[in-house]
Amino acid sequence: MKNFFSLWLIGPSAVGKTTVSKIIYNKIKKKIPNLMLLDGDKLRNLYENNLGYDKKSRSKFTSRYIRLATWLMDHDISTIAAVNSPFEKDRVLCRKGIKNYYEIYLNCSMEERIKRDKKNLYAPALKGEKKDVVDVDIPFDKPEKCDFSINTENKEPELIAMEIIKNIEVLKLKT
Repeated sequence: MKNFFSLWLIGPSAVGKTTVSKIIYNKIKKKIPNLMLLDGDKLRNLYENNLGYDKKSRSKFTSRYIRLATWLMDHDISTIAAVNSPFEKDRVLCRKGIKNYYEIYLNCSMEERIKRDKKNLYAPALKGEKKDVVDVDIPFDKPEKCDFSINTENKEPELIAMEIIKNIEVLKLKT
């Protein structure tokens, strides 16, 4: 049996999950043709965006992502997921439900995330004008058992991607 995997880049908005996941995907896609990139924002559209952003809805989305990743693996497709995944209890379900699950925690300061915030989430949330924003009024549980953690504050996305590839065994074998 082939070694399929699901690599999840997690962290609050604007830490670089989407950017870094795209770089990793592009670097390993030639060696792993059965690879799919799953972006949290795009997946919401796939599922008709029928859930909100509150804690309960975010957990339901994680369950959907788990089912999607396992279904794809059943069809010999590995995945790279760029998702907030703010709750440790949900990440425990990922570890239990997804074979060859790898969790990469990306983080940086709130100040840096505010500078990068293309979605304009943080400024209104910090003023109390917006609700259900991870790491403002919804806590982000720091991972207890991630495979790799990296601070993205002062690093170029390309270097972050290469560091992840270098440190995650399944990726080393594929590149």
